[in-house]
Amino acid sequence: MKIFSKFIDFFILIFFLILQIVFAEQLRLYYINFDFILVIIAALTFKNGTTSGMIYGFFAGIVFDLLSSKIVGISPLILALNAFIIGRLMEAGLKRKIQSYVFIVFILTEINIIIINMIYYLFSYNIDFTSLGVDLLSKPFFNIILIFIIFPLMRVKFSGEELIEYQYK
Repeated sequence: MKIFSKFIDFFILIFFLILQIVFAEQLRLYYINFDFILVIIAALTFKNGTTSGMIYGFFAGIVFDLLSSKIVGISPLILALNAFIIGRLMEAGLKRKIQSYVFIVFILTEINIIIINMIYYLFSYNIDFTSLGVDLLSKPFFNIILIFIIFPLMRVKFSGEELIEYQYK
């Protein structure tokens, strides 16, 4: 049953990866910034653990960088680092509640925006401070909206209760 669950998680990740590349990049023209990949990696990390989240994050980042013609290597680093941060916070005693999910996605979105723009600046890309400011204000809001869509789809509970699993005795 766990292998089947991993395949389902993988196909959901692929679906949201394609949705990010096709749909979300078009909405960026209107300053509507969804980051499906960040939220799905957060959901997978909360559901399956740190190691699985880092593997999913690295894979999704490589595919995203190759298909979106960005600097290859930044997204796998950022997404694997996000899964690692979530795993460390869970080990430190983070409760599985909606407030924790919102806080984690908010903080990770802000950190990702800042780190990615700093890396682009180091590679001599021009930074548009107006769009950076709009991203810092709007992108966390849109990602928090995605929590209420993706987390129930991934069956990540909003309370401290774990999923009901069948136990063989």
